[in-house]
Amino acid sequence: MSEIKKALEKARKEKKTLSKEALEHAGGIKNLPEDIIASNKVFLPAYSQTKSVQVDLKKLINRKVFSILKKDEVADQYKFLMTRILNKTRPDGHNTIEITSFKEGEGKSLTCVNLAITLARESRQTVLLVDMDLRRPSIHSILGIGSTPGLKDYFLNATPVKEMLIHPGIERLTVLPAGGRMDNSTEIMDSHRMEALIHEIKTRYKDRYIIFDAPALNVCSDPLILASHVDTIALVARSGYTTTEDITSGMALLKDKNILGIILNDSGISRGWTY
Repeated sequence: MSEIKKALEKARKEKKTLSKEALEHAGGIKNLPEDIIASNKVFLPAYSQTKSVQVDLKKLINRKVFSILKKDEVADQYKFLMTRILNKTRPDGHNTIEITSFKEGEGKSLTCVNLAITLARESRQTVLLVDMDLRRPSIHSILGIGSTPGLKDYFLNATPVKEMLIHPGIERLTVLPAGGRMDNSTEIMDSHRMEALIHEIKTRYKDRYIIFDAPALNVCSDPLILASHVDTIALVARSGYTTTEDITSGMALLKDKNILGIILNDSGISRGWTY
């Protein structure tokens, strides 16, 4: 835990934080079409049964989804994170990752979206992003895909999974939205139907990574229940916001789980080092 504390203290001393830089960053991006990632011609999957929605790329950048850019300092941070995750999961064949946080307001959902897009750009796998924060879903808002059927319809109306999937116009990325708020999410998480859902999406494609956006640990027991169904867990901490006590209590809750590590969000970045 001492290393975590050192990392947080170092980040707090940074003069500029990602949240402050992001506002300037979004406003300063020019020639948008040239900056957006090009389609990978090596592997372009067909979406014959998945509903396609063309997201507004400029609005994505305004919402700090910088992973869609080809050359960008923030996008490079997500590439580094992706590499670390792939190195830790591929050898064991792990492809389901739950992302949660110690408390609300740490940026886990935005981290999920940026990480999912970055993974999708790596041509060896497709990515499914699942909004499992059923009490406060936000993936649809970040991506700007509007109100669509989702997990709420799956649990209440037995809607087939294939009818809820969304392709947001980003190659190799598919989204399974929440479809609305569910106040009884804990009961849903602990149901046989949830087990069936995770088994179905996990085993359908061997080359697919699945990213679950789960609620914060201090909100409800949903992330603890979900942790029993996934291969591994990553936690988001926010510089200058998450305390050592938050981390200590959160890690204690997950002491028997396979934890990838902690993602430090809202920390300073160095300008001019992008490759």
